[in-house]
Amino acid sequence: MTINGAIVGLARDDRDLIEFLRWAGLDDAWDILDDPHWIEWRGGRAHRYEAV
Repeated sequence: MTINGAIVGLARDDRDLIEFLRWAGLDDAWDILDDPHWIEWRGGRAHRYEAV
């Protein structure tokens, strides 16, 4: 996962993603997971974390 171009870690599920977003200061992270203005899902479908 990258935030503002910096690699912050590997998310294995939505809970990991939420934690990274909270570290970045986004306390309402659950509300933005499906908002393309905030989250860009790459390499597969949203909320799918298997290797591509």
